[in-house]
Amino acid sequence: MVDELLGRGRRPTYGEAARELFAGSRVAITGAGGSVGGELVAQVARLSPSAIWMIDHDESLLHAVQLRVFGEGQLAHERTVLADIRDFPRMQRLLEALEPDVVFHAAAHKHLAILERYPSEAVRTNVFGTLATIAAAKRAGVDRFILVSTDKAANPSSVLGASKRLAEIVTRRLGGPSMARASVRFGNVLGSRGSFLHTLDHQLRSGLPVTVTDPDADRYFMTIPEAAGLVIESAVLAGHGETYLLDMGEPVRIVDLVTRFARLRRLPEPVIHFTGLLPGEKRSEQLLDDSESMQKTVHDQIYRVGIEDHETRIDLEPLADVVAGGDEFEVAAELSRLGFHLESWAEKKREELVPA
Repeated sequence: MVDELLGRGRRPTYGEAARELFAGSRVAITGAGGSVGGELVAQVARLSPSAIWMIDHDESLLHAVQLRVFGEGQLAHERTVLADIRDFPRMQRLLEALEPDVVFHAAAHKHLAILERYPSEAVRTNVFGTLATIAAAKRAGVDRFILVSTDKAANPSSVLGASKRLAEIVTRRLGGPSMARASVRFGNVLGSRGSFLHTLDHQLRSGLPVTVTDPDADRYFMTIPEAAGLVIESAVLAGHGETYLLDMGEPVRIVDLVTRFARLRRLPEPVIHFTGLLPGEKRSEQLLDDSESMQKTVHDQIYRVGIEDHETRIDLEPLADVVAGGDEFEVAAELSRLGFHLESWAEKKREELVPA
């Protein structure tokens, strides 16, 4: 169904370099209970690693992935690891004990609308959770660290985008010469847990109007298998904190996707209700900042993003201080001070904010 919606059926195929990298390796995946994290578990498991660990803070999600990928319902297996990436001492002890060769960091908060209301939570997880994980990986002697990022990190207009852009900066800045690392940007993943496709399916099956933000809104979409497969291939290219951009094809208008989905489900023409763009949401996503360039790599579906070096000098200590204080307004103000233009927060006043 998802392949038909996008008009393509690309499936992951691994080059010899990827097979050699992962065969016999020890791999840890954070956010393993999520859609992309779980697919990374499934695909890495096919590449004959000597060990694979699924790290998540939600035991129910770990159970679901353990059952789906390995056919086991027990959580007693050592590959299932309950941990919070925001806890640096815990992550340090964990990675030093596991001694993984490769860490895929897929754990993140990802829903734009709710993160726009609670920027402190976005920053705690997406920025400082990444910082804790990569710092722990460095101390544990990990060989490769791969951050799963998003196209919303390009010219970010939302708290989500700003937090993931800072996560990319953290990934570039830390690690040193002994740990290869990279960030991988891609667009919306169709069929992921909590995605637009699930909402659309529910609304159509329930006979409800389909809610779409804007008649001209479009997005870049990928399937879960192709996104995870290219993230794995990006691990081969990782070096000194590069950011990679996946080939996502052409953007798709949301209204066209709705119509196509209804047709494939043999449902009547849907009634669409336009709700307006959400605060911080773009009508069309951008793949690059104005200052960035897209460069070819040896892989025809993976591009290197040319980024100006000044970003690595960003000071995160003031942001850590305001996050610890728990004042959402101050967190958004600090993100703005760091250079991210968050229109929805610029227009807000303290008395209008939802209490934390």
